[in-house]
Amino acid sequence: MMEGLVLWGTNNLFLVLAEDGKRRLCSIKGKRIKDQSGTYNALSAGDRVEFVPDPGTRDRGLVIALRARRNVFGRFNEKGRAQQSIAANVDLVVCVSSPRLPPFRPRFVDRVAVLAEAAHVPLLVLLNKADLGVDEEVESRLSCYESLGYGTLRVSAKSGEGLDSLRRVLSGLTSVFAGQSGVGKSSLLNALEPGLTLRTAEVSEKFDRGKHTTTMGLLLPLADGVTSVIDTPGVRRLALRDIEPDSLVAYFPELATIATECVFGLSCTHSGEEGCRITGAVEAGEVNADRYESYLRIREELESTFEYRKPEGISVEARRKAARRRPRGGNGDEDDE
Repeated sequence: MMEGLVLWGTNNLFLVLAEDGKRRLCSIKGKRIKDQSGTYNALSAGDRVEFVPDPGTRDRGLVIALRARRNVFGRFNEKGRAQQSIAANVDLVVCVSSPRLPPFRPRFVDRVAVLAEAAHVPLLVLLNKADLGVDEEVESRLSCYESLGYGTLRVSAKSGEGLDSLRRVLSGLTSVFAGQSGVGKSSLLNALEPGLTLRTAEVSEKFDRGKHTTTMGLLLPLADGVTSVIDTPGVRRLALRDIEPDSLVAYFPELATIATECVFGLSCTHSGEEGCRITGAVEAGEVNADRYESYLRIREELESTFEYRKPEGISVEARRKAARRRPRGGNGDEDDE
């Protein structure tokens, strides 16, 4: 038996970097991992596993156990109707965005922030394509994230701006890069370490697999031997499901503290009750109105997918009507598009 690190996987095939330094394509014994039933995928990039090498070939193996995870960064897979792990055992979540081409999408960043909070992992909001210019609205939102304790960094894969700072931030960590299609994740990785994509393509071709076209992450060990980046496919929508609607406020740092001061206590939905401390803070400018709008939209999504006891005195429909009457924040984007 040997131990190894999952680099990528699809269906029941996983590329594992073994403790002897060799890469082996492994399948799961019985096609299931204990305690992982009901999930979209059994293993993800960053998982530590125990496996038995195939005596018939040095490039194959059979996974027999999953080591305990420190954390999991994942999302709800709408097609599979189950929770999907994207990366495991990570030290940093990096939300890659751009000021334009495609435009900055704060709703998407807010959702990634919720997932990072759920995994208890620090978040870095990374603005690529800074060479295109950063307008006041984007700068304002980045300042908001900084005030909440999230890291922010402006870089350009094209010009090289900020790349040295990014290398220092990533050094010695296992980071997961998440972002929408077109923000330049691949360009950033190539700029950080030229030739990286070529080497990963060669690994895929060796095992007769496609080039990172699966729904799972791809772990890329960098040349220094201690830093790794888990690249993920560009996504259009991040669906959130496995959070109780009444617990969502805990995943917004600026709302969590104020919620303890709310006169309605834990029964408050913070989405329409007259006299709510949080809605009062939004109206007073203490809380970013657009961040609060993200909270309302995510809560509405969770309410539509969770069955739970509704607080007396205000219906779900009444809360939704109250939410619709509030200003949308002026950015014109969808929840995470």
